[in-house]
Amino acid sequence: STKGSDGLKGSLKNIVDILLFILGAIAVIMVVVGGLRYVLSGGDSNQITAAKNTILYAIVGVVVAILAYAIVHWVIDQF
Repeated sequence: STKGSDGLKGSLKNIVDILLFILGAIAVIMVVVGGLRYVLSGGDSNQITAAKNTILYAIVGVVVAILAYAIVHWVIDQF
């Protein structure tokens, strides 16, 4: 491959890495927020459900980010 395409691959990987790092950081923050909401719910079932949903969606976001990272790196390495 040419040097230009290697530079493009590296740039794409760097951009994807930065975006997925930000997404992962936001997801971790949301897990913490969900945990705080759960602890501070005071036994209110509606607040407990909302807190559990926040945690669940944040975990799903982390899994999606990890899968996206793996897929993007695999696709870039194929070219």
